[in-house]
Amino acid sequence: MGKYDALCDHLRSLSPTTLQVTLRFSEVDAIVGGLPASARRIRQWWANDSKVEARAWRAAGWHVDAGGVDFNAGTVTFARGVVGGT
Repeated sequence: MGKYDALCDHLRSLSPTTLQVTLRFSEVDAIVGGLPASARRIRQWWANDSKVEARAWRAAGWHVDAGGVDFNAGTVTFARGVVGGT
């Protein structure tokens, strides 16, 4: 089981009628058992690309919404649908 599988499972567990969800970094941190410091300060960490963390949310059928990372608020917004990556 990979570190980010729990995030994949969490997103998959949301109601099919939920089209968007905003999570605090602390919530994602608790779900995955610890986010790296770069997730709290580097936008590219949240890119919808082929990195292991992005593969987790993309496998669940979600993507990080455009403009969906707010470092001041410490939040990330996911939206349904796979975007980016290969």
